[in-house]
Amino acid sequence: MPVVVKLTPKKEVTVEGGKTAEKIFEELGLGKDIIAAKLNGKLIDLTDIILEGTLEPVSIHSKDGIEILRHSAAHLLAHAVSELYPDAKPTIGPPVEDPPGFYYDIEMPPISSDDLKKIEEKMREISNRNYKIEKMVLKKEELLQMFRDNPFKSELIKEEVEDGGKSTAYKQGNYVEFCTGPHVPSTGYIKAFKLLNVSTAFWRGKEDNPKLIRIYGTAFPTKEELEQYLNMVEEAKKRDHRKIGAELDLFIMRPEYGPAFPIYTPKGAIIRNELIDYMRELNAKAGYEEVWTPHAFRTTLWEKSGHMSHYRENMFLMELENEEYGMKPMNCPGHILIFQRKAWSYREMPARYSEFGTVYRYERSGVTNGLLRVRSLTQDDGHAFVRIDQIDQEVGKLIDMIQEVYYKTFGIKELRFKLSTRDENNREKYAGSDEVWAVATTKLKEVLESRGLAYEIKEGEAAFYGPKIDVDVRDAIGRYWQLSTIQLDFFMPDENHFDLKYVDENNQYHHPVMIHRAIYGTLDRFMGIIIEHFAGAFPLWLSPVQVRILTVGENAVPYANQVFGKLKGEGIRVDLDTSTNTISKKIRNAHDEKIPYVLILGEKEVSQNKVSVRDRKMRQKNLVNIEEFIGKVKEEISTRALEISFCETK
Repeated sequence: MPVVVKLTPKKEVTVEGGKTAEKIFEELGLGKDIIAAKLNGKLIDLTDIILEGTLEPVSIHSKDGIEILRHSAAHLLAHAVSELYPDAKPTIGPPVEDPPGFYYDIEMPPISSDDLKKIEEKMREISNRNYKIEKMVLKKEELLQMFRDNPFKSELIKEEVEDGGKSTAYKQGNYVEFCTGPHVPSTGYIKAFKLLNVSTAFWRGKEDNPKLIRIYGTAFPTKEELEQYLNMVEEAKKRDHRKIGAELDLFIMRPEYGPAFPIYTPKGAIIRNELIDYMRELNAKAGYEEVWTPHAFRTTLWEKSGHMSHYRENMFLMELENEEYGMKPMNCPGHILIFQRKAWSYREMPARYSEFGTVYRYERSGVTNGLLRVRSLTQDDGHAFVRIDQIDQEVGKLIDMIQEVYYKTFGIKELRFKLSTRDENNREKYAGSDEVWAVATTKLKEVLESRGLAYEIKEGEAAFYGPKIDVDVRDAIGRYWQLSTIQLDFFMPDENHFDLKYVDENNQYHHPVMIHRAIYGTLDRFMGIIIEHFAGAFPLWLSPVQVRILTVGENAVPYANQVFGKLKGEGIRVDLDTSTNTISKKIRNAHDEKIPYVLILGEKEVSQNKVSVRDRKMRQKNLVNIEEFIGKVKEEISTRALEISFCETK
C-alpha cells in the first residue's frame, strides 16, 4: 500500500508501506534528529509499522518533538527514582508548558534539594546506558498484573482501558511505564536536562487523597538551549515580584489571616490606582460606562448564570438567615442585572459596562503564587451587549485596545493570540447548541484573520458559555503570560438563562450577544508581571515616588522644603531625605529603591536657586532651573513615557 511522506509543507514523496516509520525515514535519508512521526495527523512512535496514509517526520527541535522529549525525560526521572527508592510508586508525569519542562508525582519519602542532585546523577547514568525504549501492546489484564503493586497505575488502567481492550506500556532497561506514548527511541536522546525543584501534591489534586512528592524538571534538545533557559531562570529569580515587592514595600501577604489574599501598601496602592486611572481613560474612549456591583449574591443568581453547576468547587459559599450566598467569582451576572433594568432599542446597542470588580475564587494552596495566582483578584472587567452584526467591529476595537496597552504604553514587544474552542469530544461540559458554537467560533476567527493576526487554536480551553480569544504577553526575559481575554457569550443572554432582549427596527425582540473582556486580565497578576518586567524600575508615571530631594548639610533644608512644596503643588509624587547620612549613602538608598529622579541640594544649588538632577541610570545634570525640571517631569508623566529622559545628553 502506498504511503505519502510529507517532507515539507510543499514537498512530499510516495513510498511503499509495510515498514516501520523509522525505516521509511532512514531510506529517505532523514537525519537523526527525527524522534517520532505523525500518521494522518496523529503522533506515533518510529517503531510503528506504516501500512498506508500520510506520514510526517517529527524533529526533536519541533514543538511536538520537544514535548515528546520532555515526556520521555519524565519517564527517565521516574526510572531513576525507582532505582534509588525501590518502594517508590510513580503516578503520572506529563510534559508542561509553564514552566517549560515536566514533572512527576511519586509516592515516596520526603526529599531535599540535595536528593535532587542524586536523582539527576542517576538520570544521567541511565541516559548514558542508552536503553532502547520499547513499546509493548498489552491486554488490560496483563497491564493490571504488571502494575499490581502500584495502586495509582492500577486505578488509571481500570479507568482508561476498556474491559477486553488493550493499551501500551513502555520498557527501558528494567523500568516499565504504563503510557500511550510516543517516546524518543532510546534514553540516550535525553541529554540536556535539569531537575529544578521539589514540592508536594495530592493524587488527582484532591486533598483527601494520598500525598505525593512532585519533582519538576526541564529538558531541551541541546545543551545550549538548556543553558539559555537556566540563565533566564536565574534572571527571573532576581526579578521575582515577591522579592521586589518586599524590597520596594508594595504589597504584603498574611497567610495566617487569609492565604493568597494580597494586601497593598500605600506605595502598591499608588501603582494600582495609576493602572486603574489609565484603564478608565481607555474605557471612556471606547464607550464603557463604569458600574459597581456587590461582592456577594444569593446562590439563586449563580444557579441562573450557570456558575453553580460549572464553578461551584471554586466558589466561597456561606449561609445567612437560612439562605445560601456566594462571593462573586465573576462580575458578569451583576452587569446583566444592570442591563435588565430597562428596555433596549437596537439603536442603543452596544451597551457597555466596566468595573474594577474584586472577585473571589478558591485556588488550591499548591497553585497560589504571590500576585500571579490569588484568591481575591480585581479584574479590569468589562461587558458589552451587542447585536450579532456588531460583533466584528466590537471585537476589533478590543484587539486595538489590547495592542495599544501592551505595545505602546508598556513596551511589551510580542503578543501571542490564542483562539480557545470547546472540546469536541466532551461537548456536555459546555452550554448551547452546535450551531451557536459554530457561529461564535467563526466570528472570532474572522476578526483575527481580517486583521492579519496569527493565532493558535486551543481546543478544549473555551469558557463553558462560549469561545474566546486569549492573549499571551512576552515579558522582558522571554516568558509568556496569559492576560487579556475576549469571550463571546450567546448563552447567558438567552431565554433559558437571563432572557436579555432588545427591539429591532421591526419591533421584533432579539437576544443580544454578551462580550466579556479584560485587558489587564486582573490588576493583581498584571502588577506581578510588570514588577518583574521592569524589575521594579517603573516608568515615571507608575513610580510610587517619582522624585526624592536630598540635602547636603543643614543649611540646605529650608530651600529643600520650598522645592518639595513646589513639586508637591504640581502633582508630582515627591519625598524628602534630610537625614544626617552622607550624600553618597542617600543616593545609594534612592538607587536601591529605584526612584527615577533625585534632586541634590547643596551650597551651590541654594545660592543659585537651582537643583542638580541625578536619575536612577546614574546620569546627572547640575544646576538646573527648577521650572525646567518640573515642566519636563510633568510631560513624561502626562505622556506615560516608558523611559526617563531629563538627564539624557543630546
